[in-house]
Amino acid sequence: MVVYPKLLASAYATIRVLPPFNQRRWHLVSSDIQPHSKGFLSKIFAIYNSHFDRVLFLDADNVPVRDPSYLFSSTEFTTNGAVFWSDFWHPRRTLFNLHGRSMLWELLDMPFVDMFEQESGQLLIDRTRHAAPLELVYFYAFHQPNFLEKLELVYGDKDLFRLAWLKLNAAFHMILAVPAMAGRFENSSFCGMTMVQHDAKGEVLFLHRNQHKLTGERQEEVRKESTAEPEAALGAIQSDEYPDPVIWTHLLSFRKEADVKFYSIDAYRATPDFPQWQPCYGKRYVEKQKLFELHEFANTSFAGIESDIRHFAFEAARLRHSREIEWIGAHPSNTTEGLNFTYD
Repeated sequence: MVVYPKLLASAYATIRVLPPFNQRRWHLVSSDIQPHSKGFLSKIFAIYNSHFDRVLFLDADNVPVRDPSYLFSSTEFTTNGAVFWSDFWHPRRTLFNLHGRSMLWELLDMPFVDMFEQESGQLLIDRTRHAAPLELVYFYAFHQPNFLEKLELVYGDKDLFRLAWLKLNAAFHMILAVPAMAGRFENSSFCGMTMVQHDAKGEVLFLHRNQHKLTGERQEEVRKESTAEPEAALGAIQSDEYPDPVIWTHLLSFRKEADVKFYSIDAYRATPDFPQWQPCYGKRYVEKQKLFELHEFANTSFAGIESDIRHFAFEAARLRHSREIEWIGAHPSNTTEGLNFTYD
């Protein structure tokens, strides 16, 4: 996990919902970090320089609904040494031009691969088994001049991992279950604000809150931009003290029996039901969809998790403002497995 100030509340909340790690937190605070290893590339820098042999990397706004440590002993990981997750996008519907006509394949000197793009909000990698593809990922990210970036052939880091593994014919498992979406359902209009990822059995595991991040604070400047009333910008006034709005009322999933070649996600704005500034993903009018199904979040086994993370984000904001945050622990020099936390 790479954390910068804006994501402290999200990171704090994610860490607090991981009970096995509550007493084992390692962090690295360092000014000796390459100037260009910021933004998306900081993820690659952190994994490449991790002291762990086996790493589960999570984006700071990515919340597991249960202890994810079982992934380390899963057949998919022990067999392949790497587990990746797919994005919404694929060559038939892509926001990033990753299709058969892209110059990317010629530049990387490899044939076009018809598969889902990668979503790197979670990565499970055995660094000892996959030292070579990690070196190639690092090269793709930091070699100058960086034509991948200059020609906008990829977006950030998200596909660099699978491209490096494919280039070297290294083993990896891509989770077969396509992403679902968590969001709000208002006036027959759905707005997905969180990417939902599954484990190998198709069970929900990660809620990547990438379109509406936790802050633990009231964002009056954001509310003023909304065309809706300030308090109703993303639903009704909350009955608790936590300032972050509830955005997980429904889960939109692709039907398990449906053919994934028909999986297609829309990116849209859903005014006037949702603020103009709020990006939405999924299908706005669910009743017209035969391939997707809508479920109430309250009926899931992890229904209470949003209350928990909103509470922890609020707690993080109060701690930060009172200057009482104290990160404790030492970065281990031994080889083990776990979550890698890097704070900058």
